[in-house]
Amino acid sequence: MIRARFYQKEDQICAFEISGHAGYAPAGEDIVCAAVTVLALNTLNAIEKFTEVPFRAEADEKKGGYLKAEFPLEGIRDKQVQLLLQTLLLGLSGIQAQYHKYITLKIEEV
Repeated sequence: MIRARFYQKEDQICAFEISGHAGYAPAGEDIVCAAVTVLALNTLNAIEKFTEVPFRAEADEKKGGYLKAEFPLEGIRDKQVQLLLQTLLLGLSGIQAQYHKYITLKIEEV
């Protein structure tokens, strides 16, 4: 199962963490894993390309498919960064609605 967790400060996303594998289909054929991966990586690529906000990201396939990204205070306040992160959250929510057996999504206030 994929576990996605978003962390918020004052209703603004300051970090997210995604781990695990969906188990929907064999490796290389799993559309749920592929969709989550594409959304998450595209979000980080877009933030890096279209904003000046630095962030810290960590990925480790050995941890069972793991990606974590943390944003500094300026990222929390940047409207473009927040729009991209909210878009990621929206996309993952859509996947969870259809494939709820394979992905959990939580939002925590920090």
